[in-house]
Amino acid sequence: MPEYKIEKKKIIFNADFKASVDFFPKQYEMMKALNSDYPNWEVSGLSFVMQNKENNCSATLSHKKIICEFDQTSNRVEESKQNIIKTLQIYNKFLPISSFNRIGVRFFMFVPMQEIKKEELADIIFSKLFAVNKDIKGMFAEKVNDLAYIIDYDKDGFYYHLKCGPMPNEHVPAWVDFGEGKHRFKSPKDFKDYLESFPAMSIFIDMDCYKADVLFTDMETFLKKSFDNCAQNTSMLKKYILGE
Repeated sequence: MPEYKIEKKKIIFNADFKASVDFFPKQYEMMKALNSDYPNWEVSGLSFVMQNKENNCSATLSHKKIICEFDQTSNRVEESKQNIIKTLQIYNKFLPISSFNRIGVRFFMFVPMQEIKKEELADIIFSKLFAVNKDIKGMFAEKVNDLAYIIDYDKDGFYYHLKCGPMPNEHVPAWVDFGEGKHRFKSPKDFKDYLESFPAMSIFIDMDCYKADVLFTDMETFLKKSFDNCAQNTSMLKKYILGE
């Protein structure tokens, strides 16, 4: 099992599947089944949102989609994965899912960088992740103030969307979509404190690991591999950037 050493982490799970009108008469039964894990809840439009404000997590369920979000996960990665599995199993009990059109796990990770300016960190990342030669340097200013490294790739049957760059903590809300994130906290102050707890400066890594056309019976295997892949890939990227 890989080690998860990134100090700040947020996880989003997203599953899309064939829409079913049978969801609507069964949604309240699902809510009751999930209520012990998510004591707070609300019904919104065509979906309902289950919340656990003690654990800062939520599950949004609809007739064609399930989204699970975990805001405080630095030391609770395995717990988050098991939470996703249980939520999917409960949904499938009331409304069977034969397969997923798309299923993905997205990790937002922050590697704290103490006493370094954004421009200095941008220059380090630029030198590591971009082709650096006199021709390309001549196209830009001598000093790099900021950057975002964004690529899409596939490896070992998984697809990835990766973003990486320097991240001052005041820019976190602009790059991390918290959506209705405040409902995963007891109060607006708790949510504000959470945002302020991000490192003053960090290497930001946003990795989305996903697949298409996955059978429900392969769901647990997908989650194990996708969690491990995100951990391994981001660990290697961190070490490469920092020269460890």
